[in-house]
Amino acid sequence: MPEIGSIFENRYKILLALGRGGFANVFLAEDFQTGEKVVIKIPYPDQMEDLAVRERFRREMEIGKLLNHPDVPVALALSEGNPPYLVSRYVEGRSLAKLLNDKGRFPVDQAIEMVANLLDTLHYCHRKGVYHRDLKPENLLFAQDGRLKIVDFGIALMEGAPRVTWRGFSGLMGTPEYMSPEQIRGERGGGASDIYAIGCLTYQLLSGSPPFTCDSPLAVMNQHMTKVPEPLPLILPDLHPGIWAAIRKALRRRKQERYDSAQEMANDLRHPENADLRWIDEPDPPLVMTALPTEQNVPLPTKRNTLQVIVVITSVIILVMLLFVLLKKH
Repeated sequence: MPEIGSIFENRYKILLALGRGGFANVFLAEDFQTGEKVVIKIPYPDQMEDLAVRERFRREMEIGKLLNHPDVPVALALSEGNPPYLVSRYVEGRSLAKLLNDKGRFPVDQAIEMVANLLDTLHYCHRKGVYHRDLKPENLLFAQDGRLKIVDFGIALMEGAPRVTWRGFSGLMGTPEYMSPEQIRGERGGGASDIYAIGCLTYQLLSGSPPFTCDSPLAVMNQHMTKVPEPLPLILPDLHPGIWAAIRKALRRRKQERYDSAQEMANDLRHPENADLRWIDEPDPPLVMTALPTEQNVPLPTKRNTLQVIVVITSVIILVMLLFVLLKKH
């Protein structure tokens, strides 16, 4: 791990550690050439030689060339040396995850404005053929202008780009609260998956909690496939029914039943009187979890994910042994 004060290529000076991502440490740095602050992402030591990490960096750089939006702090430069690192535009702001942890939830008007603006940004990305696929509070910054900035396009999908294979299990398995049913079933995910994640995020901003939570990641995935979230009007009696209808439509299990575009959802949130209220009570039949994420379609492992997998497997083994003992007694 680089030390504070380290200088890369006589240009970038590491100022402080900002956090850890799915496969890399993230630092704030000073760019001597421009005098501006930037973000530098450096892979974990055990990922330095993983070709997929370098390919992801290249993918983020390609996305940076495609996107030009004030709410998307894109990649600016890429070094494929040792260590490889990615330089991105720096935006002053706080992690939405930390804000939610402190605040619990946001006032309805503020939350809806934030999400509608975020959907505008997402619509721009989708029109450029870029799908984030990992939208969650940890990947959103609440900036000084009150808008949410989308960060970390590490597992984003570009139209026409080849699939990148990661070793092991996905970082998404550690945060399944925002995964769409199709991603849980092993599909790559796309625009409809982003809209589903926005439905989960909107629910959390208004209620203080994602629509589905549990101690077990697999149990949360199963809830996405089979359960209906607690109605928000029970938590917020004065919530406009059109807002709840918009969230319910975004959270439809079958992607073809969700909004056709992020812009459509933004319009319904801004004008809830125009939203189709039938989605509030429209049946949403369960889906079968036919496949769990595999190494062919998901990103990188983390220590947290490995521990969770071990716990789940151990629990299953213990249950099977207990069942065997009980059956033997009878």
